[in-house]
Amino acid sequence: MTPDQSFTPPFGLRNAHIQNIASSVGLRRWLVNYRTQKFQKASREVILHGANQARLQGFYNKNPNAKSLVVLLHGWEGSSQSAYILSAAERLYREGHSIFRLNFRDHGDTHHLNKELFNSTRLADVTGAMENLQSRFKYPQYFLAGFSLGGNFTLRTTIAQRDHDYVIHRSVAICPVICPNDTMHTLATGPRFYEQYFVKKWKQSLLEKTRHFPHYTYKNKLRRVRTLKQLNEFFIPGYTPFDDSETYFDAYHLKDDRLSNIQTPTTIITSEDDPIVRHEMLPRATDSGHLSLEITRYGSHCAFLKNYKMDSWTDDRLVALFDQS
Repeated sequence: MTPDQSFTPPFGLRNAHIQNIASSVGLRRWLVNYRTQKFQKASREVILHGANQARLQGFYNKNPNAKSLVVLLHGWEGSSQSAYILSAAERLYREGHSIFRLNFRDHGDTHHLNKELFNSTRLADVTGAMENLQSRFKYPQYFLAGFSLGGNFTLRTTIAQRDHDYVIHRSVAICPVICPNDTMHTLATGPRFYEQYFVKKWKQSLLEKTRHFPHYTYKNKLRRVRTLKQLNEFFIPGYTPFDDSETYFDAYHLKDDRLSNIQTPTTIITSEDDPIVRHEMLPRATDSGHLSLEITRYGSHCAFLKNYKMDSWTDDRLVALFDQS
């Protein structure tokens, strides 16, 4: 497939690792937080109720006269406060949309809300939250966008709407995890700092859970874990319904036949130089006439910084795609 040429960053931002690091730490995080201060202060905290008594936190910004509500889903160990979420949210709000930034279970400051631990197969959390959200906040149109693991949830939530009482009029998945097993392998064999980042964040999250629910007694065992492989071997058989990583990863793997079930206009945006989710895992063709792919040469993982002001091209694409509906 020929790369999409509509995104070409300046030369100094073409390295994938520079894009990735610059997009999530340091200057950009500070700039986004500064630029979105007014938007954040106007946000209203909402607790949504999902399946099996799940409670998910989100932040709602009602735009006067808006005809659409955009729900944004963050990535693994990110949150509704992640720079890429806040940047997209504030931009879409300025373009006239109402916004809802949803936190997954055990992400952000929400470890106290649910006794059971987060895992990536908990789709019912999100589908239930979508039903509750749409029953409480009425709009003519509902859009959904997610990043990385949030992109995976976006695609699965879009497919699942046929079996639930919510509607999605258009979806966008940015650098979505398609093959979890491949992504874990890429993290384990790529530059060490990516794996170290996720090991540190996941361990911090699991330890935070024990502060609120002391019956989790894995502290000492967790401290001995050093790699994602070790974490998965500890976590999956002990704290999910699955016996091993193969069956666990398969449960949220988005194989081609699963994506063919999409019946809503949906766009996947990713880059050839993504160091975490390899673009080779994406389908090159599906039976769904509703799914389109945009694969750029540059952009790294959910970064797509288009200039030295740290603006993201994906914000532009979200605006353009949702304006089509």
